[in-house]
Amino acid sequence: MKRFYNAGVEQLIARDYIEAISSFNQCLELDSSYAEAYLHRGRISAALGDYDKAISDLDLALENDPELGEAYFYKGYFMFGKDTTGSSEEHLQMAIDKGFEMAEAYYFLGLSKLMAGEDDKALIQFNKAIRMKDDYALAYHDRAGIKRRLGDYNGALYDYKTAVNYMEEFPLAYSNMGSVKIILGDYVGAIQDFSTAIEQDPDLYLAYNNRGYANYQLGGYDTAYVDFTKALELSEDFKEASLNKASVMVQQDNLDNAIGLLDEILLVDPEFGILYLNRGLIKEMTGDLLGACEDWNKALELGEEIASEYLKECK
Repeated sequence: MKRFYNAGVEQLIARDYIEAISSFNQCLELDSSYAEAYLHRGRISAALGDYDKAISDLDLALENDPELGEAYFYKGYFMFGKDTTGSSEEHLQMAIDKGFEMAEAYYFLGLSKLMAGEDDKALIQFNKAIRMKDDYALAYHDRAGIKRRLGDYNGALYDYKTAVNYMEEFPLAYSNMGSVKIILGDYVGAIQDFSTAIEQDPDLYLAYNNRGYANYQLGGYDTAYVDFTKALELSEDFKEASLNKASVMVQQDNLDNAIGLLDEILLVDPEFGILYLNRGLIKEMTGDLLGACEDWNKALELGEEIASEYLKECK
């Protein structure tokens, strides 16, 4: 029995999944209460994409050994993001309570708190994960997001830098780091980060948009226009990029085309108040005060309170 189990573990490590399943099956034929064999067979099922079978095996593992913390972890991990009952979080916590105090357990518990909107509790779990595994790039990245939302931009920047130091190919981290640098006014540094993100993931439309914004702030309107156009090629419904592209057109004194671009978006989404506000500003620049006032009234109706200031010009 032990011989088949040990062979299965070695085959699992070597990713020889079919042979590993065969070995664990033979082990379980000899001892149907061998919890660890169910555990590892479940891990293989998950690796092969059959999560229902994986969870079924993990349930058998826990039925035979309710103290098996590793089985709680994998069940919580495999259920993560797939349930709305909190079962994933419960199993991750049970894994820790049963002694499976791995960095991954704290990290995924932190993610579950993050998804529930509990930033303070997520932060605690990410801190624990990092203390246990000081090169845990994903934990640094997600902790940085919390720090950013809390307004601790320098702390966020430190965590993003640490994340990419430990995981060089991490385009999302470079993109998010660039966004923090924009907040801090470091547009040149932001452009460098967005460019790295794009090199690593040429389809990352957010990075194109944000690099365009940084170039726009530096007066590089032609370069910004190219980036906003690329962002829209990759995500044609990305309204922020359309708005930014219209802003470039205004700077290039291409007012009619800017209005036309906003017209196209509003045909698709007529409830986007900020677009009416901005289209009104452009119409005012063309001398169409009546059209501008109509747009500002619509913007105010849709909740853009600042439009009330512009409407003073309409009296």
